[in-house]
Amino acid sequence: MTNQFKSAVVASKLTTACIKFDKYLAKLNRTPLTEIRQKLRQELNTYRHQGMLSVVVVGQYGAGKSTLISALTGRRDIAIHSDITTDQISRYNWQGIEVIDTPGLFTERQDHDEITYSAIAKADLLIFCLTSMLFDAITVENFKQLAYRQGYRWKMMLVINKMSEEAGEEREKMANYRRSLAEALHPYNLDEFPLCFIDAKDYCEGIDSGDKFLRDVSRFSTFIDTLDTFVEQRGYLTRFDTPIRIALSCVDDAQLHISRTTPQDTIFLELLTRLTRSLHQERDRLRTKIQGIILRLSAAITQEGDILQVALGSHLNFEQLTQRTELNIQKHYEQAGEKITNILNHAMISLHQTISTILKGNLVQILLESWEQAKQDNHNSGNSKKAQRIHHQLHWLKTFRDTVKMMSENYPQNLAEFQVKPWQSVEAMTPIIHISHFLSSATIIFSEKPEPDTGEYSADREKQMNDIIRYITSQFQAIAKHLENQINAQLWTVEQQTYRKIEQKIGVRRQQELDAIAGSNKDVKQLAEIRRDFERILQYISKATANSSVFLGTGDEKGRREEG
Repeated sequence: MTNQFKSAVVASKLTTACIKFDKYLAKLNRTPLTEIRQKLRQELNTYRHQGMLSVVVVGQYGAGKSTLISALTGRRDIAIHSDITTDQISRYNWQGIEVIDTPGLFTERQDHDEITYSAIAKADLLIFCLTSMLFDAITVENFKQLAYRQGYRWKMMLVINKMSEEAGEEREKMANYRRSLAEALHPYNLDEFPLCFIDAKDYCEGIDSGDKFLRDVSRFSTFIDTLDTFVEQRGYLTRFDTPIRIALSCVDDAQLHISRTTPQDTIFLELLTRLTRSLHQERDRLRTKIQGIILRLSAAITQEGDILQVALGSHLNFEQLTQRTELNIQKHYEQAGEKITNILNHAMISLHQTISTILKGNLVQILLESWEQAKQDNHNSGNSKKAQRIHHQLHWLKTFRDTVKMMSENYPQNLAEFQVKPWQSVEAMTPIIHISHFLSSATIIFSEKPEPDTGEYSADREKQMNDIIRYITSQFQAIAKHLENQINAQLWTVEQQTYRKIEQKIGVRRQQELDAIAGSNKDVKQLAEIRRDFERILQYISKATANSSVFLGTGDEKGRREEG
């Protein structure tokens, strides 16, 4: 079986559930359900183009990029030759994840470079593929440009492919390659990049022939593990939350339509649907506000990097410069935390008010009137059961309202559980430490005097200064990304502990109502099973992301242990 990383598993399950739902709507062939089917397709297609995970594979010609994609996706229809095979972007929609093959970088073909850079800029993850020949002088220089001047270091991983083409003991080769890479990247740090050693061709042959030995020696499983780590710790799994909720909203619409064909009234189901949609609107408003704070925080951090660059070449102490910069970033971060705390408080109040408004609205009044009418006609056994059923529904609504009210009132006291992490526990300080060490070792560059005849600095100094500026730019971009991931992880926790818990309460009650109807309506029963499919995927995402932390790019730790 082809190795898959968890995002691919989630995407596959989501695709299967959507196809099942689509076939269900098509089978019933009713006009309202056809409209729901069209809505589902349109909204999911829109989201796929905007929000799904994208993995871009880049590298020199002949590095095995297309073979790696074939190994990853299981596709064997990808053109693979020893010469130039890719002169444009090739997109593979692999189980909801976009895997992108690109032309080679750093060639005389400017059109190739432009096409590839465009894909890189939009990518979530960038896989830079090399062979066992590693970096030549041109490639390493351009790699540094991509990682530091372009600022993509935080989303890059290095893959050394075609490992079986060179003789030698595996661990020794890996150790030697790691040393060579570290020397080539000096003065930058190799450990900033996740690093894998694989042979994609061996893996493909092992899969196709059923040869377990080839699969094992290809080390492709370490590549999958690294992808898993990146995707989970960056929080990209949570992107599937939106398409699942799009599907669930369409399930709600279908359930309402089908339930109307049963003898039971559907006022209560319509109330539950209204509650769910209002809950989603409140959550989306919160997300929008938090993202605004994150954008302003990122801009402030980038500006700190600009200020530090301006100070280069002055007589200021580097250690004092970086300490002052860290204090400023800490201030920006903590100010953002205070704003987020206020927004969360207001969000809980707004949520309570929205729920209260719905529970005072016309649907509840209709339900109360139906209950009174059924009580008056209690001489009829059918009306007696109806009165009892509506009484249980009204009781649940009251309990639900009290739960939301208590959550809103208690939230300020419990906020410490959800607020952004204290600065001392934030891993973003690590890049600042790297900057301090880097600048300290660069003192000799700044102390160099201009040429006495021209008053200009040497070309080497200018080049080294440009390297330093690129590095600082990249590090501050990394800091901003770390803090963005940190806040988004905490926001996800908030959503799970508040909005998700409330949604689960509504879901459980909805299921009970539908189970009561399903006894006399097989379509309702089948639709309830489809709903459970989507709910299980949400539960999987919540569990998989529960312990996620910010990705630091500390390298292939598993591979390093194997090297001994």
